[in-house]
Amino acid sequence: MTIEVAHLTKIYPGKTPVHAVRNISFHVERGEIFGFLGPNGAGKTTTIRCMLDLIRPTSGTIRIFGRDARCDALAIHQRIGYLPGDVRLPGDLTAKQFLARYWHMAGLAPVLLPKLREHFDIPLNRKLKGFSKGMRQMLAIIQAFMCDPELVILDEPTSGLDPLGQRAFNEFLLDEAGRGRTVFMSSHILSDVEKTCQRVAVIRNGELVTIETIERLRERAGQTVTIEFADGSRPEADLQTIASVRTLERRQDGTCILKIVGDIDPLIKALARYQVRRLAIEEAPLEEVLMQFYTGDNAGSPMTVPSTAKESWL
Repeated sequence: MTIEVAHLTKIYPGKTPVHAVRNISFHVERGEIFGFLGPNGAGKTTTIRCMLDLIRPTSGTIRIFGRDARCDALAIHQRIGYLPGDVRLPGDLTAKQFLARYWHMAGLAPVLLPKLREHFDIPLNRKLKGFSKGMRQMLAIIQAFMCDPELVILDEPTSGLDPLGQRAFNEFLLDEAGRGRTVFMSSHILSDVEKTCQRVAVIRNGELVTIETIERLRERAGQTVTIEFADGSRPEADLQTIASVRTLERRQDGTCILKIVGDIDPLIKALARYQVRRLAIEEAPLEEVLMQFYTGDNAGSPMTVPSTAKESWL
């Protein structure tokens, strides 16, 4: 196990105390890309800062690589790469100077730097104050990975990246996971994690709502089935008796639109009794089920709550 979080709670004191994280527990396996999803202010960054011992939990325990995240923080940090959610860089340095300063301070070799440069093309000799937001984000991604950490913790890593940058990031991430690297990645956008993560945890108002595989989330989202009947049949009453049919809409042209959640086989068998001219099945967008978790409108679904180098390299 790479990350073990048990009953983590963080309360910010004050006249009106803020319960940022409320008794959450999860684990992340070695070699897993684990997504941590939630709207802004849900508690994602607070959880990450507790994991890194940048702030202290009110209660609960965190173990990384089997070691206490608080007592063994320095030893753990030697094995971690980190990308903060709000990237701030020293504007008077060039990208080359910034990266060199980081690996010298860390005392680690940037062994992945050549590979990262193949994926993320940035002007190394330009001062950082001239970088766009996307270029700053790519530089921060390079910094997080370049010293070959066992675990990389990424807070909103695709923020500011254009579609090409997002694709380069996804390709690199999947390749690194294939090599056994563990990645913990927060985001408030499902599409950022569905292409790369095996499992996702959803947090809302500081509480862990669910932990699911991406495949299970797709099952929850369901499928949209469009049916055009050849003989003007009106099988609505028959189709609505099928347990997996959640909604059925009959359009003026006779086409039926069904929302299916679960096993589609009973629907296919029922349609065998009719003359079907056209049948189209498509996955419903995962954003629909994620919005149910965000808004709390998920009462009908079961929860699963318990994862020294050479300058020439530049």
